[in-house]
Amino acid sequence: MNKFQILRIIFILVVGLGLSAYIASTQFNKENESALVASNFGGDYSLNNHLGERVTQDDFSDQYRLLYFGFTYCPVICPTELQRMTQVVNQLPEAIAAQIKPMFVTIDPDRDNTTTIKNYISAFHPNFVGLTGTQEEIDVIKDGYKIYAVKMKDETMTEYTMDHSSYIYFMGPNDDLFQIFKIDDSIDYMADKITKRLH
Repeated sequence: MNKFQILRIIFILVVGLGLSAYIASTQFNKENESALVASNFGGDYSLNNHLGERVTQDDFSDQYRLLYFGFTYCPVICPTELQRMTQVVNQLPEAIAAQIKPMFVTIDPDRDNTTTIKNYISAFHPNFVGLTGTQEEIDVIKDGYKIYAVKMKDETMTEYTMDHSSYIYFMGPNDDLFQIFKIDDSIDYMADKITKRLH
C-alpha cells in the first residue's frame, strides 16, 4: 500500500466519521419520509458562479437543490454524476422539476476557473449552476458539506488528479438536508424521493 492509498483511507475515515456524527446529531428517522437528515447544513460561503457573479448561500436559501462536488478534469465519475442529475431532473414532473436547481461545485479551483466551469456544465442540464473560487473559499464550502478531496500525483503521472467523495446532496430551503444520494442509487429512486418530498 503506497502513501497515496494510506492518505486516502485516512481522509475518507475522518470525513466519513464527521458526516456520520453530524447526521446522527440531527433529526433523522428512516421510517418517516418527511424527516430531515440534517437542518442548517452546509454553512456560509462566498463563491463565483459560472457567469462570474459573486454569490453566497443566501442566494439559494429559498430553493431546492441537487448539489455535487467534483472537478472538470475528472474522466468518468463527475460527468457521470452530473448526467445522472440531469436525468433525474428531466424525469421529474414538470412542476417539481421547475423547483430544483442542479449545482456543481469544483474541488479543483486551480484549474476550474469561471470559463472552464461554464463550458463544462453546458453539456448537462440548462439550469445547472457552477461554483468556483479561491482555494481558501473552496475549502470553506468543502468543510461545510463534509467533503473529502485531495490532490493525487506520483512519478507516473504528468498531471495531478483529485481523489474525492462522490455524493449528490438533496437540499431544501433554509439549508435543510433531505437526502444524500450515493453513486449506486438509481435514477428512479432519486426521482421518487424528490417527488415525494415536493409533492
